[in-house]
Amino acid sequence: MIFNIKIMLKKIIIIFLLCIWFFSFFKINEKNYEKHNEIKINLIKHPENLPNKTIAKATSFWFENLKADIYWLKTIQYIWANAFHSEYKKYLFSILDLVTELNPYFEKPYIIGQLLLPGYEKNYEFITEDEQKIHLNEAINLGLKWVENFCNNEKIELIDNENNLIKIWSDDKYKNPCLSYKVPYYLAFTYYQYKNDPISSAKYYKIASANTDSLEWAKTMAAIMQWKWWEREKSFFMFLNIASFIEPDNEICTIFFFYLENIWINVFIKKEIEINGNLVWSLNNIREKTFWIGDNRIDINDETKCSNYINKSIREFNLEYIELANKKYFSEKGKNSKNAKQLFDEWYIDYLPVDFQQNKDYWVIYLFNEKTWNYDYDVWIY
Repeated sequence: MIFNIKIMLKKIIIIFLLCIWFFSFFKINEKNYEKHNEIKINLIKHPENLPNKTIAKATSFWFENLKADIYWLKTIQYIWANAFHSEYKKYLFSILDLVTELNPYFEKPYIIGQLLLPGYEKNYEFITEDEQKIHLNEAINLGLKWVENFCNNEKIELIDNENNLIKIWSDDKYKNPCLSYKVPYYLAFTYYQYKNDPISSAKYYKIASANTDSLEWAKTMAAIMQWKWWEREKSFFMFLNIASFIEPDNEICTIFFFYLENIWINVFIKKEIEINGNLVWSLNNIREKTFWIGDNRIDINDETKCSNYINKSIREFNLEYIELANKKYFSEKGKNSKNAKQLFDEWYIDYLPVDFQQNKDYWVIYLFNEKTWNYDYDVWIY
């Protein structure tokens, strides 16, 4: 009897403790929800509650990093609380600017600013065109703030004035211009993707690619952005040099390099050979045979292999051939052609170049880009 009573008491105590635990759990969640709303109210409806940057630093009493961490946690909660319709954009810059003022070395806020501020999705973001421009400039200002604090201005100037990417990547006087490659890398993306500014984009991709901790893709983008505003002959030669730089001991690429270099000299420097359909066809034909073994392509899309850049240089040659035809088309018809196939169908070119990126699922075509006012490539069909 006494034993049964003890068991019963234990059960009652366990049930009681469980009730307390569930009650506490719901109260804590309720408090979290209230705090969540409080953060939203303070940061959205009352942005004036954000302290002035100077005051925030002055009242940190040598604990700026700790205070920055607190505001960073609030930033994450603020973004999450106001993700619907991207309402967080309204004061995101102010908060990130404050966090980076308290702890300039904290890299994540700069990157978050590049990723979240400039983008726009018209289906669910209710902001005006002027507001979009403001947020874009805020993202750029955050990136430039980091560059100003953590990059060597002398090296940046040297890199900006140097168009030879191989020299930038191999000469010690250009190496590691910044504490990290990441912010310049994202800043370069912002400039091109949202600002349509290939010149500034090329500058910051070059800066990012000069860091030894950088991604290989940064080097590729540095070259690509340069041809967005360069003459084709320079971009053709630049991709050719990257191929030689990346795999100097690759015999196939070395042979192809000298072959293409000779064409470059005779076409663009000496001007002894005219670009025509036969020349473009022969280049594409040799390229196709060189980088195929049986049914397999050799390293054709691997950014760390020379074959990728050999192919990119030939793509530039194809585009030069097409642009020359388009100039004639424009002079005769007063408008630009839509794509390379139109030029071919209307007898302005006698060979339709086939890009190296072709397979059963997608293929790359050459078409006129209204934004940059020159020929470009895209994944599409004619």
